[in-house]
Amino acid sequence: MKPRHCGKAWDSVRRSFIDTQVGVRENRRRTILVAKTIRLTALVVTLAIGFAQTPAPPANTVIRIDVNLVQVDSVVTDSHGKRVSDLQASDFALWQDGKPQEITNFTYVTGKPAAATAQSVAPTKKIKGEVPPPPPVLEPAEVHRTLALVVDEQGVAAENIGAIRTSIRKFLDEQMRPGDLVAIVRTGAGMGALQQFTTDKRLLYAALDRIKYGESRVGVSSFTPLGQQGGRATAAINHQREESLAVGSLGAIRFVVNQMRGLPGRKSLILFTENIRMIYRNTTDEMITAAVQELSDAASRASVVIHAIDPRGMPDYSVNAADNTSRMSSRRVSRVPAQREQEVINTEQGMFALAEATGGLFLHDANDLSAALRKLADDSDGYYLIGYHPDAGTFENKDGQPRFHKIEVKVKRAGLHVRSREGFFGEPGGDTPMEHSREVELSRAMQSPFAAGALHPRLTAIFSNLPQTGSVIDTMFAFNPKELKWSTEPDGSRKAQVDVAAETFDEDGVALSTVNTSFSLQMKPEQYDAAVRRGLFYGIRVPVKKPGPYLIRAALRDPATEGTGGAEQFVEVPDVEAGRLALSSIFLQDAAVSVNADLTENGGLRQDGTGGIARRNFRRGEVLTYAIEILNAQFDAAKKPELDVQTRLFREGQQVLTSQTTIGGDATRADPRRLLAGGRMTLGSQLTPGTYVLQVVVTDKLAKGKSTPAVQSMDFRIEP
Repeated sequence: MKPRHCGKAWDSVRRSFIDTQVGVRENRRRTILVAKTIRLTALVVTLAIGFAQTPAPPANTVIRIDVNLVQVDSVVTDSHGKRVSDLQASDFALWQDGKPQEITNFTYVTGKPAAATAQSVAPTKKIKGEVPPPPPVLEPAEVHRTLALVVDEQGVAAENIGAIRTSIRKFLDEQMRPGDLVAIVRTGAGMGALQQFTTDKRLLYAALDRIKYGESRVGVSSFTPLGQQGGRATAAINHQREESLAVGSLGAIRFVVNQMRGLPGRKSLILFTENIRMIYRNTTDEMITAAVQELSDAASRASVVIHAIDPRGMPDYSVNAADNTSRMSSRRVSRVPAQREQEVINTEQGMFALAEATGGLFLHDANDLSAALRKLADDSDGYYLIGYHPDAGTFENKDGQPRFHKIEVKVKRAGLHVRSREGFFGEPGGDTPMEHSREVELSRAMQSPFAAGALHPRLTAIFSNLPQTGSVIDTMFAFNPKELKWSTEPDGSRKAQVDVAAETFDEDGVALSTVNTSFSLQMKPEQYDAAVRRGLFYGIRVPVKKPGPYLIRAALRDPATEGTGGAEQFVEVPDVEAGRLALSSIFLQDAAVSVNADLTENGGLRQDGTGGIARRNFRRGEVLTYAIEILNAQFDAAKKPELDVQTRLFREGQQVLTSQTTIGGDATRADPRRLLAGGRMTLGSQLTPGTYVLQVVVTDKLAKGKSTPAVQSMDFRIEP
């Protein structure tokens, strides 16, 4: 497979990297290169067409459809690595394909989130067990950084896994900020429930705990001990295996990049790996080279910057106790350090190429991986948006393929440095032509963690444990029928069609249930009016046989307009059979509306009579009722439970209300392990419209030993 648009450029990049590294190593001063890399400025150029911080240009400048602007985001630092934020448009020069461009749009954007502004109506009460507040639910506009921390388990030695885990844990403990949307991804695992973008540190810690050494193309240590390498035949077999696993890892990373395409915020992928070899025995490895270029192309289309960290730190190339030198001459032994040093250079080729092509940084020889990770995550703090009107020919694809346009940005002020992406593809939106089939559109709608698109469905997934069936997840996928395109029949009835798709994934990415169906809707005028007032929802029940995290994704499509919308929700299923205190999910309902829908019905599209349970949208002034089931509570000699229940309402991580909760039932019930608790909460006029999270924390005072609180949360929106 031959690289498409820049084969010579890639050869030049590889040659430049090798020459530079060899020159450094000949002087035994590789740390000098690292210091220069760290001091390089970050001018990260990312394509953003048709979007501007300043007013849009006049309509007569439109080149094609709504594409009239190419915009690059740029970070500038001085020679000491400090961010520079006082530049003007006149301080920059920009070229496209070697032709200077006039800068027409310019502004500086601060990447760090502002301080939380949520009002605190009631002080936060300290809860036994130090239960933290629920993570805030971010709207797309509230996301400041989107970070994918990708661990290439297949390209890391076992001895370096611990250091990677430690650095990521420190990032979660100390460096993750409000407004960060983060995913921890393993190349050796499917995109399961724990490998999704989230603000919830609990999920991220759970994903971190699953990083482990598996089938690797490296081995237990970064260097194969002398005497264990085998002959030429063994080396050839090992190379084929290494090549196959490397291409697989790059394909998995490309999948993550494609998933990030529609995400908001500054998008960075930070890759931990120590082996992406593009040249083997002085010959280009075409398979790996092509996979690296395909990944960099995908990153350019998705506006993702790829950073890379080599977790080996400052390697020790010397002969050690694991090496068997009994059959080696002293001269041959003396050459081992230099050979191992060259081996490290060869295995770093792909990391350097990915960072170079996408405007990222490649950090190596860094024993402090935590500092390296922090540096790369902070690379997107504060940036300039620089825009220009591209030439009309930028988006002309004469051969049916988008042309790659090289971008070069320079800063004129002395002492400042720049780093930039190679360029972008001349295609509206910076993407390949979209296939408009039913399956592709539904799949695309399900891949975003935000409900974006022409349709705006709402997904509510509720865990409960039933005496007859055990643990189940009831999913309600609600939508507003008014957003569909309806036709009027001769008898006055209204007619439309809708496609629905849904999947439930476990932590390993295994789909437990898959729904892909279509409905023809025909309603009399009065039925249509009622459906518009109440909404419609698709409901399905999914039995779950084991505890753990689950991710539910669903998508909606209107075949008449090809409009789509998607939503997702994470559900943690506790181990009820273990006998420990557990809670069902929280049911939220408008107190003024009675529920007349059968939520346990297994599948089907019907009118929303859930009283707000399905949509979780409420208005100020309404009385919100909530209910939750307490499982496995202990009882005293009088057959009474002794439970401490705290109910708190949060907005943007700040507590705004508390509520009294009533517990019903005792040990005389048919099933005393299931107690119903609930309460009422008035959504007062002082509450700002937006997304809120209701948290219920239950502590069993009769539990033996150290009592661990059981916690459940459910978010909802307050409308004006």
